Amino acid sequence: MNPRRRAKRRGLYAVLCAGMAFVIIASTLPQTHAHPFTEDTIPARFSNAPPGTAEIIVYYSEAIEIEFSKLEVRDGNGERIDRGDTAYYEGTNSLIVTVPPLQDGLYTVTSRVLSAVDGHLVSDAFVFGVGDAVITEGVQEFETELIFLPEAGARFPGLVGQTIILGSVIASLLFWGFHLGSAERSRLQYHSKFMTLVGAGLVIVFVSNMLMLAVHVWRLEASALTSLQTAWGTTWIIRMSLTVALLGAWFALERAKHLSIRNQMAMLILGLALIGTTTMMGHGAASEQFSAMALDYTHNLVSSIWIGGIIFLTFVILPVLGRMDEDRRERWSLATIPRFTCVAVVALGIVIISGPLLMYLLESDLGTITASVYGKMIMLKIMIASAMVAIGAYHQILQRKAVKLGTKIHYRFKNMLKVEAGLGVALLLVVALLTNGTLPAGEVQLARAQGPLPDTSQQIYHMNGDRRGLTLTEFTESTKFDILIEPFATGVNRIAVDVTDFDGAPLSDLESLKVKVSNPGSGISPIVIPTDAVPGDIPSYHGEITFGFSGGWQVEIEAQRSLGGNEGVLLDLPIKPKLDNLKLEIVEYEFPEAGAPFYPLYDGAGSIWITDTSKPRIWQYVIEESEFIKHDFAGVASIILDIDSKGRIWFTDTPAGQVGFLDPKTGQHETIDLPTLVPRNSDNLPIFIEVAPDDTVWITVVNKNTILHYDPESGQFETFVMPSAESFPFSVVIGPDERAWFIEQATGNLGYIDPKSGHIQEIIPDIPLRTPETITFDRHGNLWISEHQDNGGLVRFNPVLEEFRRVAAPSTDAFPNDAVLDRYGNIWFALHTIDKMAVYDPDRRDILEIPIPTEESWIQFTTADDRGNVWFVEQKPYKLGMVKMTELPQSPIPETAPEISFPLGYALLAGPLMAAGVIATSLFFVRGVRDARALKDRARDHTP
Repeated sequence: MNPRRRAKRRGLYAVLCAGMAFVIIASTLPQTHAHPFTEDTIPARFSNAPPGTAEIIVYYSEAIEIEFSKLEVRDGNGERIDRGDTAYYEGTNSLIVTVPPLQDGLYTVTSRVLSAVDGHLVSDAFVFGVGDAVITEGVQEFETELIFLPEAGARFPGLVGQTIILGSVIASLLFWGFHLGSAERSRLQYHSKFMTLVGAGLVIVFVSNMLMLAVHVWRLEASALTSLQTAWGTTWIIRMSLTVALLGAWFALERAKHLSIRNQMAMLILGLALIGTTTMMGHGAASEQFSAMALDYTHNLVSSIWIGGIIFLTFVILPVLGRMDEDRRERWSLATIPRFTCVAVVALGIVIISGPLLMYLLESDLGTITASVYGKMIMLKIMIASAMVAIGAYHQILQRKAVKLGTKIHYRFKNMLKVEAGLGVALLLVVALLTNGTLPAGEVQLARAQGPLPDTSQQIYHMNGDRRGLTLTEFTESTKFDILIEPFATGVNRIAVDVTDFDGAPLSDLESLKVKVSNPGSGISPIVIPTDAVPGDIPSYHGEITFGFSGGWQVEIEAQRSLGGNEGVLLDLPIKPKLDNLKLEIVEYEFPEAGAPFYPLYDGAGSIWITDTSKPRIWQYVIEESEFIKHDFAGVASIILDIDSKGRIWFTDTPAGQVGFLDPKTGQHETIDLPTLVPRNSDNLPIFIEVAPDDTVWITVVNKNTILHYDPESGQFETFVMPSAESFPFSVVIGPDERAWFIEQATGNLGYIDPKSGHIQEIIPDIPLRTPETITFDRHGNLWISEHQDNGGLVRFNPVLEEFRRVAAPSTDAFPNDAVLDRYGNIWFALHTIDKMAVYDPDRRDILEIPIPTEESWIQFTTADDRGNVWFVEQKPYKLGMVKMTELPQSPIPETAPEISFPLGYALLAGPLMAAGVIATSLFFVRGVRDARALKDRARDHTP
């Protein structure tokens, strides 16, 4: 049999073996979508579910690994409420998690799932309302990672390495005998160069495999063994096994010292199987269609032949030819161009057909493709490939000119080929990003699922308008952002951003504005907010943001510019509901015995402790069990409470002139007599008690103009006499600066004691305080002072600016008392004489009254539990009360614009382009064959 025909039959046999290997690999691995994205949810995104909903279901575009996937549900307070029982629902592409029956409010679901194909961890989030908490349909895109950069970085070397291996082997089979004939020296040089290049490719693949495993382990935060037990791990094991087998074949070729068709077959088959693992990790498997997988594999194969062949020519063939004499070098270089052109053009023709067809199977909506990052990368890939084709055409021009004029071609061909090889590696980098990028359908999933975007063209915002919200100005190096967020509350908010330079002039190169919102503390990854440009002299962009619950949210705003770099700002925003959006319900608990309950204290362990001014006892209310427990002590009455780090409850017994503590763990109590103070002719009247972080105790003795500092360890008292006579120090509180702050009821002065130096400082307010009684620190270090008389209110003191500001009570005859903070940072205080409470929002300066259901409640003191719920005591009716708060998010319904369809379909565009590409490559192929035949005899005549 003719040796050439026998070689062709062996090559066909190798391809068939590789095809069988690919089918085997494909049948052993899950055929699912790469990069899972959310297709549907129950309840639906931004929908209104009925009260009592107890299940959350999420459907994904592909199968996922349940061991590394979970759903979490958070309520309007940002607290996790699901039962942690995430499980498969209907097959491996849907999850379910259960929750207690949901009540009115806003709920946020976050998901973190692991792809069963490529091992990518994908995060998502969506919001829905229950009962009265209705929100608008979605106008947001939830963004995870559109491109998995660490994975792309790990897989990129592997793509380069496998391209080098397969391209070099195939090119070697096509070029070896033609170029070098029987010259032993050239054969040895060729063998050395070939083995070095292929060996480098194998090392690169091996290193890439290890990087891929390392990144996967890092993503999962698990061990390597655990990572390999996933479906992705199965693919990795197959890939690493093929890599090791290729290393064995390489060592066998190294020992052979001779390259023939037969001893390269093993490496060819293994190389063909190796690129099959890339297909199983890519988008070809995404559609669950074998045709898409076959197209993806074919696309990878011919790309490897094209790019790998270029690298082979650059680093093997041309260096070997460069060692020949000039005449032979030029003739063989000249003959190489048309011969390789024929192979490259065939490969390119297949790429032109397989690429668009594969894209059609993955995503056929041209508008979706062009609007996505994935589509933009496809365009970049086409541009790089076009540059490589242009260089190939230039090679043909060089060849024809050399034939016609007899000019030298080797070094010019070699230098341009290096450029083409560099472009080929750049093309593989884009392929790595595409392989590890999200398909267009995943990128714009919510835009499709939720319908058209709202028409905000008629909703012009004015920065200086009378609407309530957050208005601020932020600066970058050269850009000013005027930002409005309203109503600046949980639920749906409108955002408007004006972008200018520092002088207020428009930016000439501003292309668009990108806005993202996230909640890192709750694991909610960035959410892309669609914005519309509003026509006007100043570039303005409008959109809508949904804050799912109260807490710390981040908003990132980036101006995307064409000439300079993008500029952006990051805002840390404390989001909370407006007072009007709080559903407030008073819940009352009646004491088991009549008495005079007075002061409540939450102990941080699930109980409310309450003093009783009628008897020597303290009540304990266990919240979880809804049970009152009575604790007696030796004395007359309990007035004010505090708790130390050991859990002991300290109290003042004003009628007995003593203080004491109760140990809930042992049930034991102890009373402590106060030292004798001047004037000696009257008993001590201790009122307030405050435990410092070091467990020392501060006590105000109102009738002795004194504050005592007691050390329980030593049993010693330290006495601080107020600078002003008869000032009546009423309450004391330890501030963030560890100083003991006090209020003087008679003089209306504020002051503090430095426990380290013993210095006492009085501060005379610039606005007269009306019977000040209690003081409270807020989260920002401000002091809030209650004025306990008619026409009273709250007075805020800023210690940094030493500034006083009054907030009047809603009713003039209210007798405000005892401010306490809820979970939103609002200030609650009792309206002692009118059966009401008041809540003040210091951020919006809103105030609201809440009636108490029971008449003559005489509430005076309040406390807050660790969930920010406000508790109070009703003195006359003998009741304990709680304010139950539920967020009802604001929900404007935007007008919608008609859907805009893309006028040009994918098939109408891709079909003619594919046909034009096939015709062009056919012409190149015909020209290459003709040139190769013309030079064939001429080259053979000069073969040594």
